Amino acid sequence: MNNFEAGDRQSRLWRALHSLGVRRDHIVRPPLRSIVRLIARRDLVPLHLLMGASLDVVFRMQFPEVSFRYHAAPGDGLGARLFWQDWQHWEPDAVPQFARLAKNAPRILDVGAHTGIYSLYACALNPRTEVFSFEPLPNPYSRLVENCKLNAFDSRCKTFQAAVSDTAGRARFHIAEDPTMSRLVESGDELEVSVLRLDDVVPLDGKTQFVKMDVEGHEYQALLGLENVIADSHPVILFECNPGGRGHDIDRLLRRHGYQLLHLDGGRMTPISELVPERFPHGSHNFLAQ
Repeated sequence: MNNFEAGDRQSRLWRALHSLGVRRDHIVRPPLRSIVRLIARRDLVPLHLLMGASLDVVFRMQFPEVSFRYHAAPGDGLGARLFWQDWQHWEPDAVPQFARLAKNAPRILDVGAHTGIYSLYACALNPRTEVFSFEPLPNPYSRLVENCKLNAFDSRCKTFQAAVSDTAGRARFHIAEDPTMSRLVESGDELEVSVLRLDDVVPLDGKTQFVKMDVEGHEYQALLGLENVIADSHPVILFECNPGGRGHDIDRLLRRHGYQLLHLDGGRMTPISELVPERFPHGSHNFLAQ
């Protein structure tokens, strides 16, 4: 079935529900919520129609091999998306690699943790790991803390309400319409947040074997602040680098520390000779350094 046929089928189903008096505020109420969720996971309802409803529900989020409890609160677009759909509609390339690497890592850094999905996944996958989670924005951070407590992971997940960079202090943070795309900025009328260097808070004991980094263009500075940990533990680093990012600088820094760089796409890991994110298709900017 092509995209046009799928879109037409979705539209016809939604019109049918609408004709029966179903509105967006109805679909978040039980028991209709469970029915619509099943339909949505078969791509029979357009996601953008579901995202307009204000969802407030604690549910079990199913990821490969394990599940964990998660509170999708009003305003949590990512949580709502993963309630209505699943991880395969979100980050199909990154999730399997994260699972493979998190299973045996004594310590994991979740840099740009947002509401804690990857932190929760790591704790569920690996009962012996400890996770350091970094999230600067107040609302996602409070959800991160709540979700850790909801699963009794708070004893193994150390949370930091801070952005990461190559210097410590305070900085301005641009809050995007989609909070997962928010980032540090050099100037502007933005929210002021705490900033730290990972080297200042992560022990140098050889245990930090895996780092997941999603910092929306600030990867190079974050890695500069991680160089002592890199020298100590040489962790595998799963990171995103989008067009406009400092791909050349990141490439040079990581290769200086002996890393090989790979591109993740469609379940494949392909070695790359140079990190130039502009050369890769839209939505395919996840990389691995190992």
